Amino acid sequence: METCQLIDALTTTGGEPGHPVSPVDKLRLLAALEWRAAALAAELAAETTSPTQAALLAHTVERAHQRGEITQLRAARAAQRTLVQDLGPESLDEVRSIAADPTAFIAGNRELPADPATVPRGIMPFKDTAGFLEHDLRIPRTLALHRLHAANSLLPGTDVHGNPAGPRYPRLAEALESGAARLGPVSAAARRLDKLAHAIARQPSPGDLAARIEEKVAGSVAAGIPRDTGRLLAGIGDELDQSPDAGQPPSPAEIRERTGIVVTKRTRHYTHFSACMLNADAEVFLSHFAAADNPRTLAGNRQGLAASATGMNPTAGNGAGNSDTKTTEATGNGTGNTGTTTDSTSQAPGPEPGTAMAPPDGPDWFTRPENAESFPDPDPGSPPEPGPDGLTAAQRHLQLLLNLMRAPQGAPPRGTTGLPTAQLVIHCRLETLLGLAKGNGWSANGLQIPIGEIRRRLATDGAIPIVLGGQSEVLDVGREMRLANDTIRRAVLARDGGCFYPGCSVPPEHLEICHIDGWAAGGGTGVAGLTPGCTCHHHMADNGLLQLLIHNGLPHVLLPRHLDPEQIPRRNPYWPQNQTTLF
Repeated sequence: METCQLIDALTTTGGEPGHPVSPVDKLRLLAALEWRAAALAAELAAETTSPTQAALLAHTVERAHQRGEITQLRAARAAQRTLVQDLGPESLDEVRSIAADPTAFIAGNRELPADPATVPRGIMPFKDTAGFLEHDLRIPRTLALHRLHAANSLLPGTDVHGNPAGPRYPRLAEALESGAARLGPVSAAARRLDKLAHAIARQPSPGDLAARIEEKVAGSVAAGIPRDTGRLLAGIGDELDQSPDAGQPPSPAEIRERTGIVVTKRTRHYTHFSACMLNADAEVFLSHFAAADNPRTLAGNRQGLAASATGMNPTAGNGAGNSDTKTTEATGNGTGNTGTTTDSTSQAPGPEPGTAMAPPDGPDWFTRPENAESFPDPDPGSPPEPGPDGLTAAQRHLQLLLNLMRAPQGAPPRGTTGLPTAQLVIHCRLETLLGLAKGNGWSANGLQIPIGEIRRRLATDGAIPIVLGGQSEVLDVGREMRLANDTIRRAVLARDGGCFYPGCSVPPEHLEICHIDGWAAGGGTGVAGLTPGCTCHHHMADNGLLQLLIHNGLPHVLLPRHLDPEQIPRRNPYWPQNQTTLF
């Protein structure tokens, strides 16, 4: 009898029609085959001298390993379906003993423990199947969860009515079963597709679209380049989020699934977090971070942030080493919003003159991400440069959050540093807010805010309305005051959004309010004669390298002739404001 005939006879009817082999006998055969296969492979590896035999051995073992991965999924699905976590400690100990030495079990001299006759009571060893895989099979928790997810996504099962159903991702399952792809990349792609399910559901013909996306992803996974697959999935996600059909707000289920802060990795010295939030909440973070980056505010006080930074030595001038000096803890929720800007000569970071312009419909990173990646990974060969305080921008952002969390309740002492107060600024057309036109709002840092979220916040949060195009605002103090007050500053930023220079993306919190007609030349301090600008471009205007002017009721800039020979008045299209005059 041939080997395949022997195995078939042992695992089907045992040679007697109508008398199938019991699952216990099949388990005995599986244990015997596993033991014999390992021994046979070891013998072949030691005895083989032929290169063709060695090649076939390598292919066979590799194929067996790949089939073993699929078998692991089937075993995890069986453990989940039979509620293996309900086994008592005595039964689990007996099963472990048999698995460690199956000789007596294979010979039929040892039996498996009986299944529980009733629903178990008390505290069980494991709370779920993942716990069984983690503690009984010594599989890391994350890998156990991934294995269960892959089993439910890539193996046939049943629907809610108990009818047989195919895999949730049939093309990925086919790539895995045929050997075109390994379990790791296929499982990761299935998890990423699950995250796209809500965005796909908002599109026309979501079933056909999901099938096309899975087909493309399965082909990329089969190509065997994980980075390309990651870029493809990220690009698909960006396209789905930016498509015109994705304008409706996310469902509560999608918000619950995608938003939050989770720990992604822990090492001996570091803990890594991943955060996802709605744009309206992200604007609060960005506003705080921009305040911490501005050294001219109390919140961005470099010495105060460096003194409170964990493990940093403010006198070392670099980002390494533990401090032996006593650090000071923040003691309040102090404000870092100076409210006014000056014609200071201190330099603030900004793009070089002549940078490319963004599309007129919004920030370039928001509407048309290059290569479908909104935020590319930083170059590992180019570590961030620390500032004079020894902290990088990312470290200042982290320290700002820590200071806010550590600050006690109550009014802050005078002069408290490192604790900004954020103000959520949203720009929206009145006809959009009233439902007379379709559209969205935009935050001060260029994040799109759904109109429903704006209406909800207007009803529940404190709001300071600024109406563009009205006639009743008192926003002009003439020659009585050189520096713009808070009211004038908010109105100017509401109209212009950001720096006047085309393509400049310096955050609004870092901008200065510039006189279109210089103060020394008789210019007044009023909204109609002011525009925001970063320090670099403000100085260029003051030095005559740029010319500011009013064109069609809005501030414009004439670039130098070597950049714009036609001398066309321009505005900065990076900021998606209403582009409407205030008066």
